[in-house]
Amino acid sequence: MKCTRCGYEVEVKEEKGRKDSITYQIEANKRVATAVASEAKERKLTEEEREMLSEFYEIFLEEFEKEEESSEE
Repeated sequence: MKCTRCGYEVEVKEEKGRKDSITYQIEANKRVATAVASEAKERKLTEEEREMLSEFYEIFLEEFEKEEESSEE
């Protein structure tokens, strides 16, 4: 990764499960943009999170089916 302004350069290694993102922060009183790179890593869901998603999905499907039935009538 290389800074287009000052030329500072950092080697970035590709790792499985790693996603880098660049965020531009612009202050209201200035027109200077600063890029901030942050690292995000994938993680596995806990059993509780998996259960909550499953329940949410079931409720979503039920509501979706009800909506389809009411729109057909």
